[in-house]
Amino acid sequence: MAEVGRMLIVGGGMGGLSLAVALERQGSAPEIAEIVERGSTWPALGAGIALHANGVRVLRTLGLGDEIEAASGALPRWSFLDQAGELLCSTVRGLVMGSLTPGFAGTMAWRSVVPTRPAGVDHLMVLMGDGRFFGLVPVGDGQTYGFAGLDAERFDDPVAGRLERFRGHFEGFGGPVPEYLAALGDDAQLHFGPIEWVDLDRWHDGRVVLVGDAAHAAPPHMGEGGSMAMEDAVVLAESLRAADTVASALDRYVERRRPRAGWVQEQSRIASKAWVLPPAVRDGALRERGDQMLRDRYRPLAAAL
Repeated sequence: MAEVGRMLIVGGGMGGLSLAVALERQGSAPEIAEIVERGSTWPALGAGIALHANGVRVLRTLGLGDEIEAASGALPRWSFLDQAGELLCSTVRGLVMGSLTPGFAGTMAWRSVVPTRPAGVDHLMVLMGDGRFFGLVPVGDGQTYGFAGLDAERFDDPVAGRLERFRGHFEGFGGPVPEYLAALGDDAQLHFGPIEWVDLDRWHDGRVVLVGDAAHAAPPHMGEGGSMAMEDAVVLAESLRAADTVASALDRYVERRRPRAGWVQEQSRIASKAWVLPPAVRDGALRERGDQMLRDRYRPLAAAL
């Protein structure tokens, strides 16, 4: 194993915590690693996260399978629908680097969680309108995570009056969306901001290495951000154990992870553009080839790390 000495893990998110657990499970003394996190609380309001097969596999590898199953809602499939709620396709059942300004993906987004479950929301579903989309996901304890996006230049949406404006943006949507919108009670429930991405030439410099979104953030349209961060953590821990030096371990980590992360970034950008295409262009293609496109998008991630 590479002679690491002491390690500082900056950030107590999914990637940082997964790395700490992975190092410990692979025999590294836990006292070598210290985690620092700028946040003083662990807020969960307004955000949900999808974990596909590769993310769940990592959590089981880390010994957290039972905990995640108890705290989550199972997603047997995805479905894409038009704005009115008519089905288009469903699938995927089987399946330190200097200053950097994240790239804007051309979408402004809202996220929220309501304590109810609209009728029909038993899987991940995305309703797509003209230049906008609305996603609904069942999560634990009978709650529902909602995410919505608008194809637009950057703009601000102050908290005061946000809910009324949000309902106005998506009042033409059918299916379970009206019930979800009605379940929102106040402006503060809605988290708002731009969808951005990060693409770096280098992921490590000396003994400093990046994992997760810090290295390869992508638009969230594949729902892979958390899973990719945890995969990074496991591969980094494995590389440190197998290599003779820290430098060779970090090179090996990047070599193993860059192709997979690059695939997710590319496919996420493609999806982010497709979701806001005019219905006349998008809906026919999804009816004809949507299932196959989704299978092709996720198939490379079904393989082990």
